[in-house]
Amino acid sequence: MSFLSSSPSYSSLTGFEEELPADNLVLFEVAWEVANKVGGIYTVIQTKTKLTVDQLGENYILIGPYFENSVKTQVELIEPPNLAIKQTIDCMNSRGCKVYFGRWLIDGSPYVVLLDIGASNWSLDQWKTELWDSCNIGIPWFDKEANDAVLFGFLTTWFLGEFAAQSNGENFILAHFHEWLSGIGLVMARIRKLPVATIFTTHATLLGRYLCAGNVDFYNSLKK
Repeated sequence: MSFLSSSPSYSSLTGFEEELPADNLVLFEVAWEVANKVGGIYTVIQTKTKLTVDQLGENYILIGPYFENSVKTQVELIEPPNLAIKQTIDCMNSRGCKVYFGRWLIDGSPYVVLLDIGASNWSLDQWKTELWDSCNIGIPWFDKEANDAVLFGFLTTWFLGEFAAQSNGENFILAHFHEWLSGIGLVMARIRKLPVATIFTTHATLLGRYLCAGNVDFYNSLKK
């Protein structure tokens, strides 16, 4: 089963044509709060999925962490209907990961890919070293939240890179990352030069305050 061709409507966005060509666009939305109710971002994502599924159908897939208790009540685990997704998951699982696929039981019933970070904890030191060597981002050794972000980010990057390889260039891949807990995935996707367009959304104002206080020319530095 292949992904659907699509031309999403952007008529509600000022400055865009009513229809933009987006054949074979696949949108991955990445957040710690996917099928994991821990904060306000969960509500933001939950309330937008129906509209996005209406626009993109099976070409819209969310990526989040796997937590068994949440999955039991919020997700129906199924076999991936798309060959590239199935091959990507099979490849990662054969190399020691635990990756799950299903439908999130909310409006729109979007597809979700769930990454078990605990199963890949053996790679934490290696990935933290790579993060430091590649972009000088250091992570405190005993900060569990930060360590979880590293595991989630690298697993997301691994998934996106493997999916791009399995797709053989047939899909335009867009990945939308929410907040810093998923942000390492975006950083590593760029470091590894994956053929993936990326978007980052910060939902809290605290990050913006720190950037402004540090005299960071944020918008003019986005392309650097």
